[in-house]
Amino acid sequence: MTAPTHVAFALSLGLLGGLGNHSLALKLLALGAVLPDLDHPGSFLGRIFFFVSIPLNRYLGHRRTFHGFPLWGVVTVCGLAVKPLLWIGLGALSHIVLDALNTSGVMALMPFSERVCVLFSRKWRFPAGSRKELFLLVALGSLAWAGGYLGALGGLRGALAYVVASPHLALQQWEEKGLAVCSLEGRFRFRTGEIKEGSFLLIGKEGRNGLACLFENRLLHVPQDGEFLRAKLKCAGKRWYALTIRGFAQAETPGFFFDGRLWRRIEPGKLFFGYALFGERPVIKNGLREEF
Repeated sequence: MTAPTHVAFALSLGLLGGLGNHSLALKLLALGAVLPDLDHPGSFLGRIFFFVSIPLNRYLGHRRTFHGFPLWGVVTVCGLAVKPLLWIGLGALSHIVLDALNTSGVMALMPFSERVCVLFSRKWRFPAGSRKELFLLVALGSLAWAGGYLGALGGLRGALAYVVASPHLALQQWEEKGLAVCSLEGRFRFRTGEIKEGSFLLIGKEGRNGLACLFENRLLHVPQDGEFLRAKLKCAGKRWYALTIRGFAQAETPGFFFDGRLWRRIEPGKLFFGYALFGERPVIKNGLREEF
């Protein structure tokens, strides 16, 4: 396949996987998607890095060892320790899978076996640069567009969480957002049996399964005060200002602090301690020990 098709395939997979907000990961996936063709001097990368491509092609050939699952599998595994290698390796593996759609196939098990690996029967495969590949490129482009939309929702899992409005899935997404300011949009049943619907500002976790959230200016502790029936995650595009206080402090800015068991409000002028979150840059009175 040609370079644009390989890049489109890798990006489609990345966007469907929820990498829409990770531009570096997508760039490395695209790089990995064209890297195996460095063993061909006439390829996109081969023409640029001909001083590497020519000897690589002479000693290894095309679609052989440099197109092998063993080589790029090792790179991907190394990526568990060095993250950029993970995306490069996955991009290269997607290249090998797509090359198995070529009429001639690919020796994907080199250097351990010269067996040619293919996808589907010969009538469903096609040569690189053919009209069928153009159709495939258009289809992948459409898939990438759909993947971008899903990426904005957090990938397939995020889309599922949005559709089914599962509180459990929404909270899993929230935990991956770090210090992003997020809310749960949904329905909450209080211990009294009353059900309220609206936006619940997420503050932080309490213990293993608990959390604190703000609703109608009331600080709720879940599950002590009730439980979510339906919920979708919505992030505001802002981040919390977080700091850790050594000793006690006073703030002129309202916020929340964790006392080791529960989240509590920070009232301006009153003492607080420990880990604290503010919606805006906090103003801490002088003479108090603090650590940002």
